[in-house]
Order: sequence, then structure tokens, then C-alpha cells
Amino acid sequence: MKFFKIKLKFLLIYLFVSITFAATNDTIKLVKNSKLLNKIDTIENNKFFSINDFLSSTGSEPYINEKTEKIVFYLDNKKIKITNGITFLLIDDNIYQLSSKVVRQNNEYFVHIDSFINIVNSSLQNLSIISNSSEIIISSTAKTKNVAIKNIDIEKNKWKFSTIIIDPGHGGKDPGAVGYRGTLEKDIALDVAKRLEKKISKNMKVKTVLTRDEDIFLKLGERTRIANENNGSLFISIHANAATDRRASGFETFLIGPNKNEAAVRVAARENSVLELEGVAGKKLTNEDLIQATIAQSAFASKSEKFAALVQEEIGKRVQGKNRGVKQAGFYVLMGASMPNVLVELGFISNLAEEKKLRSSQYREVLATAIFRALEKYEKTLDND
Repeated sequence: MKFFKIKLKFLLIYLFVSITFAATNDTIKLVKNSKLLNKIDTIENNKFFSINDFLSSTGSEPYINEKTEKIVFYLDNKKIKITNGITFLLIDDNIYQLSSKVVRQNNEYFVHIDSFINIVNSSLQNLSIISNSSEIIISSTAKTKNVAIKNIDIEKNKWKFSTIIIDPGHGGKDPGAVGYRGTLEKDIALDVAKRLEKKISKNMKVKTVLTRDEDIFLKLGERTRIANENNGSLFISIHANAATDRRASGFETFLIGPNKNEAAVRVAARENSVLELEGVAGKKLTNEDLIQATIAQSAFASKSEKFAALVQEEIGKRVQGKNRGVKQAGFYVLMGASMPNVLVELGFISNLAEEKKLRSSQYREVLATAIFRALEKYEKTLDND
């Protein structure tokens, strides 16, 4: 099964709206093509340019938050926000995926030319942009200035695997699912997460960040904020499952995506129910929301799918239980994570037999080991990319 398969026609319509130019175009030359930046994660194309110079050419005045390293500006009456080190671009609070992280250097913000142009042309009505090997041509209803725009060629590197974000589900006033014997999902998730963190810290040369390391309540958006601010390379949200049918059993791993399976829909609805504690009860993800989220995550889709498959494989080797496979569903906690991400359901706390296993420290150690082994294998696949 291929995840995140979206019809080519839809993508073409969504991402590559036809470019129509006004009668008078302004040309802005690109200079300093030989400049290199090291230690920057990029993919495929490596041409970046200064957003500061671009804004100068359009007469737009940006707001820059030095503390959070965000730059906010308006084009065609739309609010646009970019953040240093993040691959997301926000237009009026709608998320769009850049092909590479935003780079800040000497108080200037550099963005990937091709992906920025594609997003702008598909989102703005009165401004069109095109580029070639030596220049950018801007066409708009307002006159623009000819301003030199610096671009930087960024060295192409393999995907850097440096920081793992481990997210123990629920916590504090949110217990998550409750087992027949009173076992709390939040406790199981935190214990497995801590065991996993210790294994990674001891055996891998990567940084680990726990979104919570004690019994506290965190909003779903806070979890991905922590992940993004720590420049995570992988986000793992750990949970225990539950169902009204106490016969339901097994382990499964989820990716963000359109709801295609009724059982997956129910799992996502239960995990998203924490929104009631956040004061936003009744808010539901529509299929349109999920398609947009899927597109926003497209740069990470293959890596998320690869790691999810390895988690299922490694748990399956070590426990006697039903392998429910890798699935897609609308999990709020996975939306907005600027990195590959998965949600792991360790087992059904509502099933008496599985609840008994999950209450065992030895069994939780086995689960943590399985996820750790999946991480080791996943890192090796990145070396070959």
C-alpha cells in the first residue's frame, strides 16, 4: 500500500496554478551565486535567495521578531510568515511546504527559490513570479523597483539525523484511555518513552527531547511546537489504544492522512478528544483539512512511512500479538510537525490480556527496545539516501 498517494491532477491544480504576467514586468538580477552555506539540510535543488531583498523590490515592509527568528510580511493583502530553520510557510494561517528549511544569515532570511515561487503563484492573485538561471521577473498590478537580490547556493547534504522528539501521549488532567483494572494510558506512554529515551542516549549519537518527562498536561499544539523549536529530525508520539469491543487487540502505527478506515477514524477521534480539555470541543478535521495536512507533510512522507513500517516489524518480532499494520488517520498531534512523524499505539488497554501485558515493566521494556531497534535501522536507511 502506498501512503500519501494523491491524484496527479489534484496536485497540479493545487500547487502549480498557471502564471499570467502583466504588461510591464520588473526584472531583478540574482548575484553572488558562488556563496556556500554548510550544515544546512536541503533536498534536490539548492538555489536560495534573500527574502529581504525580494520584499524591498515589492515595497513591502516586514516585521521581524529577533527572539523567535520569524519574519512576517504582506503580499497581495495576504499575511505571510516564515521562520528560520523551519520548512513551513504560512499564508493567512494556511500551511504550505517549502522543499528546504528557511536559512537566516547576517539578519537576512533566505528561502528556496523554486518552492517559494510555486507557493506564491498558486496563492496570490495580483502578483506573479518567474525565474531562470540568472534573474527573477516579478509582475504585479503595482510598480516594483529593480533591486539586486542575493542568492546563495547551498551545499546538498544527506538528510541529517540529529534530534529525536519522543512524545508521551496525554498527561496531567488528561489520563487518556483507562483500562479495566484502572491502568492509565498516560502512565504507560510516559514509561515507554523514558525507557526509549535512555536507550537512544546510551547507544546513539543523537539528541533526544521528551515533550514531557513527568505527569503534566500539554496541549497538542505545544507538543509539535517543542519538536519544531528543537529542530527535530523525527517525531514519535507514543500511546496505548482502546475500543468499546474488548476483544480488539494488537499494535499499530499511524501517519497523518485522509480517513480511509473506520477503525482508524475511531482511534483518531479518541486521541483528539483531548481538545475538549483545551476548550475547543466539537472541532473536527474534515477530509479537506487532512488532504491539506498530507500535502504539507509530503516532503517527509516517505521517511514517515519507512519508519512506521520498521516499528511494526520490530514490535512484531518481539511480542505475541496482532500486527494491525501502518495506517493513516487525522491526528492533531501530528499536524504541524516539520519533520517525519508517526504515532505508535502499543496495544489495547481495553483488552484484559493486553492490559495485563502493558502493566508489566518487562513488557514495556520489550516495546521500548523494539522502537529503538526500528530507529537504528531507520538511521541506516538514511545513510543510503
